Amino acid sequence: MRKFLILFVGAVVLLQAHNLAGKIGMGLGFSPDTYLQGSAWGFPVIDIAVTKIGLKPALALEPILQFTYTGDGASGVYFALSGLANFLMKGHSKTNIYGKLGLGFLIDTRPTDTEFGFTLPFGFGLEHFVSEHFSINLAAMSGFTYISNPPPTYSGDNFEFRLGNEKPFAFYLLWYY
Repeated sequence: MRKFLILFVGAVVLLQAHNLAGKIGMGLGFSPDTYLQGSAWGFPVIDIAVTKIGLKPALALEPILQFTYTGDGASGVYFALSGLANFLMKGHSKTNIYGKLGLGFLIDTRPTDTEFGFTLPFGFGLEHFVSEHFSINLAAMSGFTYISNPPPTYSGDNFEFRLGNEKPFAFYLLWYY
């Protein structure tokens, strides 16, 4: 009976939602491309660095750095820096569901051209706490992207507007201290 009581109390302690106010989490993950780049699919590589700063129980700030090197004959680097506000929509047990909204900057360099742009990302995120200091995160993002220098096209456009991000999905692990 005593072992059952200890197990029950331990389970109740683990089931409470985590309050991120005053906590800082850092981690790495990956975000696959929308389109297949290169000749074959490979294993996911780390291409996203995330920091999450808890400002209030229902609000967290999340700076994200995304980077990709493409070596498919037209080598280049995709670099995006975004700042997202996470608004807690539903907190249940050890899982939090967030609405995300932010602002970002991107640069995509290729041997023949370079794209610069600004993004207004938005979407949803799911964060599940495995322990008090470790969480698994999944984010589904979309947004508006303004590109100031797209690749040359037959019409000679200088500006491009996109709905959706090149990297709309992200999976990352965070460690809180």
